[in-house]
Amino acid sequence: MGFRRFLALLVLPILLALVGCDLEREVEKLLGAIAQTFWELGFERSDDPLLTELVESVGKRVAEVSPRKDMPVKFKVINLGEVNAVALPNGRIYIFRGMIETVSTEDELAAVLAHEVGHVAGRHSLKQFRLSLGIGLLVDLLNLNRQSDFVQNLANFATALYQLGYSRQHERDADNYALKLALFSGYDPKGSVELFEKFAKGEGKPSRWLIYLSTHPPSRERLEKAKRANEDLGRIHPDLPAFAAHTLVANGYAQRGLYRHAVLHYEKAMQLQPRHVPALLGLAQAKEALQEFDESRNWYERVLEVEPQNEEAKQGLKRLNESQINPVEFRPCDEKEKQISTKVLEEALAEWEIVQKQWQKQWLATTGMTNAVIGQVQKLWSQMRSLPLQSQNLSIAIDQSGKRNSQSKENFFSFHETMRLRNLMKMRDEVANECAQTLITFQIAVAEFESLLEDAKRATEIWQRALSDWQQMVAKGQKLPEGSIENSNACSRILFRTVIAAEKDSQSVRDIERQLSKSVFSLAEAINLMHRQKSSFVLMAETKLQIAKSDLQNAKAELNSLLAKTSEKRTKVDKALLSAYQTRLSALEAKTNTLISQKVVAYHLRVSENQIASLRSKLPDMGSVAIIATFAKAKNTDPEKLLSEVDLKSNWLDNLLQNRAPVGVRVALKWLTTAWERDWDLASEKVEENKQKGETNSGEELENGKQ
Repeated sequence: MGFRRFLALLVLPILLALVGCDLEREVEKLLGAIAQTFWELGFERSDDPLLTELVESVGKRVAEVSPRKDMPVKFKVINLGEVNAVALPNGRIYIFRGMIETVSTEDELAAVLAHEVGHVAGRHSLKQFRLSLGIGLLVDLLNLNRQSDFVQNLANFATALYQLGYSRQHERDADNYALKLALFSGYDPKGSVELFEKFAKGEGKPSRWLIYLSTHPPSRERLEKAKRANEDLGRIHPDLPAFAAHTLVANGYAQRGLYRHAVLHYEKAMQLQPRHVPALLGLAQAKEALQEFDESRNWYERVLEVEPQNEEAKQGLKRLNESQINPVEFRPCDEKEKQISTKVLEEALAEWEIVQKQWQKQWLATTGMTNAVIGQVQKLWSQMRSLPLQSQNLSIAIDQSGKRNSQSKENFFSFHETMRLRNLMKMRDEVANECAQTLITFQIAVAEFESLLEDAKRATEIWQRALSDWQQMVAKGQKLPEGSIENSNACSRILFRTVIAAEKDSQSVRDIERQLSKSVFSLAEAINLMHRQKSSFVLMAETKLQIAKSDLQNAKAELNSLLAKTSEKRTKVDKALLSAYQTRLSALEAKTNTLISQKVVAYHLRVSENQIASLRSKLPDMGSVAIIATFAKAKNTDPEKLLSEVDLKSNWLDNLLQNRAPVGVRVALKWLTTAWERDWDLASEKVEENKQKGETNSGEELENGKQ
């Protein structure tokens, strides 16, 4: 080690100790900028405007409450189907498209982003980098006089930062940040629990989760800690009592139009602190929105008892005196129509039950196969990295049975063998590069294949819930939307064919992996033969490279076929998925009052309530409104303009889809549907709870009467 390097090693820690965080921040910026350059060059950014808006809107709320203000946080979406998220030291957070597709709600995404923001706030990247790779590389990176090593060090750093896992303590710290930041930004910390439960389940995990799980290992300890924090929100931050924490979560739900969840948390807050005015007022407003006017009045009056001059409570009571019921839209049907609708719904649900059973069987088999395949691919990558692929000046020991008569003849033979070896080295590098590119493409193809099957499985589940809801509403005299059964039948056929074809496609994936394994194995054998540096092995090495090339060509041909089939199926599955969302949202709208419907949809699609109301006046149901609004966002156009270009009397969904639905459209509709469903599930749970209480009370009264 040179004197300058030795001196830098001594001085840098002293400077960090003397100047404190200012120098550390500059080092973080430098290291982050280096890694960012390689991320920007190595990964394709998403150009989906709606997807970007969804991520940035959630990320902005989380970043605003981060305790670290000296390092601005920015979020970028990587257009890859693998599930991952990475925080760089300079505050850049990259989230893969696959992660956004995997989370079911905003609360889950907030948990992911808050966890990564926690790594930035805790300076975990810098700390772990110093611990794992030593301070020497930092010195090299800052020592610009060593130009020969500088670029290589940059590449090594970017790779190391991508593969570097955090210590268990850093992960615990980031988990704590995830709970705190989600809470302070108005999201439900329960998103962390739902995320851990999703990643920790034993079976049916897609292989595209593997990268994230390798750097963020789910553990029973982390899951239990998140559960305990949600059982008592007062544990999340020492300066925030539980009643105030519940009020924050409730306010967040009310902002989204999810008033039943808001009521749940307001009531928990008041159990802990009955005179907490923000909770009392929030509960009164939530009850007003749910049109439970008598209860709303009671809570407004309770606010005025605690705080007589509260203007919002006075205005609320004034609204109640003037308000009218905002009815749920009800389209009645006659008895004959009711009987026909009941019968066709039963038949449709029976068909979907068959499709669902096929998915239950096929999903575990497919994910088991893809996990094994990607596990083998990881081994192939390790083998590829261990191969000595840098071109070297190899010399050959030429086997000779006897002395040559002519020196010139010997020189010619030696030159011929040298040129042959050089060509072989060139061929070796070409095969190695082609292997690497094909492995990357294969991983992307497997992630897309799994994403397709996940959406097909989800479409099946949504159709079942939508038709079950309509079955209940038809029983109460509600008219079934026109065309619902025809769409259901068409979509069930699409998804049934998809699940049946999944077995054959899975075999194709397995065959491609075997071809790639054979190719990498032959490449490794060829390189080993070449490094023996004997002319007798050159022909054998050349043969092995030809075999590797042939296997690689077969793998690429099958891979292209798989990609083409996946793309073709994606169009059909997207149609089935969007039709499912349309039917499901129309069912949710049919049992929700108009103002709440508009608020829920407007929030989750990031548009104004006035726009939603305007579109609803021109479209048959809220499902159609949501689809038009999301496509307009994805296309960067005005919803009214897009609507004017759509012929609702024809196959408008097919024309809108073209090749496939933008990811932002699918994600926004998923978040909207899941959130709205869960809010109604709370209502169902409350009805069931009251029913059980009534049965218990009746039993007690009967027993008392007997006594």
